Amino acid sequence: MQKFDPIQVGIQTIKVVRIVLVVSLVLCFYFSPVVIAQELFLNTGFEKDTIGKPPNDWEVVGKGFEITRDPVKTDKNALAILLGANDERINFPIETENPIITVEFWVYIEGGGRSFNFKVITSDNHAQNAGGPYVNWDANGVRLFDGGAWQPIDEFKTDEWRYVRIVTDVSKSEFIFYSGNDRPHALKDKGKKNLPFRNAAIGPVPLWVSFHVYSITAPGYVDDLLIYEGDEPINLAVVPNEKLTTAWGYIKKR
Repeated sequence: MQKFDPIQVGIQTIKVVRIVLVVSLVLCFYFSPVVIAQELFLNTGFEKDTIGKPPNDWEVVGKGFEITRDPVKTDKNALAILLGANDERINFPIETENPIITVEFWVYIEGGGRSFNFKVITSDNHAQNAGGPYVNWDANGVRLFDGGAWQPIDEFKTDEWRYVRIVTDVSKSEFIFYSGNDRPHALKDKGKKNLPFRNAAIGPVPLWVSFHVYSITAPGYVDDLLIYEGDEPINLAVVPNEKLTTAWGYIKKR
């Protein structure tokens, strides 16, 4: 009869445990999907910017843009897009190899007249109006310019905050427009899809996000601005709580 050796049993048990752990790790790696980091370009509520001045480090043309405390959706500050001369604009630069970017923000249109334009620009020149989405808030609606005429996208009430999510696909020269009473509602919105650019994209990727003034008669306001890669909603649970810009390096390079 073989004598029981607790030391040998312990050694064999440790070997088996090691083998099981190694196999488990290999299987986890093999079956786990590869996750590609989603680039967050901007996450700001304009809280670190100076009242009465444009946001820090944006490309600004004109004087119609300033940080305000009224109206504001969250915290203390928002971006005001006020009356100004035609083609005044405020631009945020993007550096990406992804043809798809998403822009989200709260928006408030004051009164019933024509307000600001929103653009995603595919040209190095941020003065370019062609080659991307060209969206305008006017009266109680939101519309796009397709290169020939203004086309309605959806109704859009004035004098109240609404949340919008705009997904731009440069490879298709198309975008999708979502809106809701808040972010969760906008994420559930079916969206207005296959909306055309003003003209076909000029370059292969987006280069600028722009708020643009043309024939404006009604001020507009923006709060909690998000800009990120891809069309999948970014998980804000893993984004730092501070509503700060995260792309100073991109700005400095341009």
